[in-house]
Amino acid sequence: MLTVYFITGVALSGLILAVRDRRLCLALNLLFIIVQSSLAVYAVFARGNTELNYFTFDSLSVIFLIVMAILSAAVFYHSIAYVREDDDWKRKLFFFSFILLNLSLTGVYTANNIIVSWIFIELTTLSAAGLINHNRSMTSLEATWKYVFICSVGIAIAYIGILFAGAASGVGKTGDMSYDGLRIAFQSTDPVYLKIAFILILTGYSSKLEVFPLYTIGVDANYVAPAPVSAFLSTALVNGGFVVFFRVYETMAASAVAGWINNVLVLTGMMSLLVAAIYMQKASNLKRVFAYSTVEHMGLVLIALSFGKTGIYIALIQVTVHSFVKSGLFFHAGILHKVLKSYKLSKAAGYMALNPAGALILMIGVLLITAIPPSGLFISEFMLFREMGSQQWILFIAVATLLTLIFYGIFSKNMHVIAGEPAVSHIRQHKVMQTDYISQYILFGLAVAACLYIPDFITGLFSDVSGTGPIPISILNMK
Repeated sequence: MLTVYFITGVALSGLILAVRDRRLCLALNLLFIIVQSSLAVYAVFARGNTELNYFTFDSLSVIFLIVMAILSAAVFYHSIAYVREDDDWKRKLFFFSFILLNLSLTGVYTANNIIVSWIFIELTTLSAAGLINHNRSMTSLEATWKYVFICSVGIAIAYIGILFAGAASGVGKTGDMSYDGLRIAFQSTDPVYLKIAFILILTGYSSKLEVFPLYTIGVDANYVAPAPVSAFLSTALVNGGFVVFFRVYETMAASAVAGWINNVLVLTGMMSLLVAAIYMQKASNLKRVFAYSTVEHMGLVLIALSFGKTGIYIALIQVTVHSFVKSGLFFHAGILHKVLKSYKLSKAAGYMALNPAGALILMIGVLLITAIPPSGLFISEFMLFREMGSQQWILFIAVATLLTLIFYGIFSKNMHVIAGEPAVSHIRQHKVMQTDYISQYILFGLAVAACLYIPDFITGLFSDVSGTGPIPISILNMK
């Protein structure tokens, strides 16, 4: 199936560059969305299978293939209108890059070998570049070059860490760089070398995970990219960073440096929260506010991982639900821009007066992203605070303080947009179609459903990845 998937994806992307008709271009991309969704369905039934030697449909990959199939369909839906006025080349390059990014992320999600993961995560940099620079402005060009350069440097640093770990553990001689092989080899590796390798890998992959220290490039990319692209970069691509890092974390968590790794995760997560808390107050652009929110949530994910199996379960809920809420917010940001004509907070105001229905949806999204019930993020963050409260009170207080500052920043910025005084230039308002809100209804609905009830199949996937038994993750079962 993967052979068919990759060949079909490459063929469709090539055809998109060759055709001139706009409708045919859209039809080819729609066909790929169907193929991507079919792969997610296939992965559910083929769980545990290994294909092409280097790719395995394990529970972790199944979770994120399902999430990406949903997000890809939503991105395509919004992109139809976004590229309508573009010339042929811009439109073709957009969908060409979008397909390649999906192919790359599928490779990241399913790779069972650390080198193969590294190759595909690097491919995401090149494919994302074509999407970030879609608007062809000086700002987008600068952000694209920064993204390519810093991500490439980060991936190179991660590769040095991979080589270091491979040489120290002895697997470099055998050539077995699979995660299963590394997990066994690391148990007898000198802890000093493992610590050095982990720091290098975490630093390098932080550019994709959007956490401290290389988080800035993700914020800049989301700031300049088209709204549908920002929705995908801040969710599916960040999820790819999480998967590739989590697989490395799993291989080292069973070694002698497990306790030290957990301390590093807490420190990195806290630094990410601190950065988000500071820059959330200073942000002057709505898309930057949402981008720093991603830094916050991924910081919480790292902190959650430090609590062992239960923490992994929490992290999976956090990442999954965040994908739905954050993508919905970025999709709505594109609609908001059509009405207010700007993302700048100094110019964007009076949204309630100009588009009451949209303002209500934006407010719902803000409530969901700040983990207020019935947001599914409430479940994961409640469970995380329960773990911190029972084990680390100082960490509990520190995280709660920073989240308070972050929530204040999110609410104050968005309330300015919603209830502020409209600018005179907005008198001729854009008419928003109700169909523009469909993606937000679905994505926010999934986030709310995650708070009330999650099917046993999904909780089973979370349990399989974390190694825990079934844990109730419904607000109705919280104690």
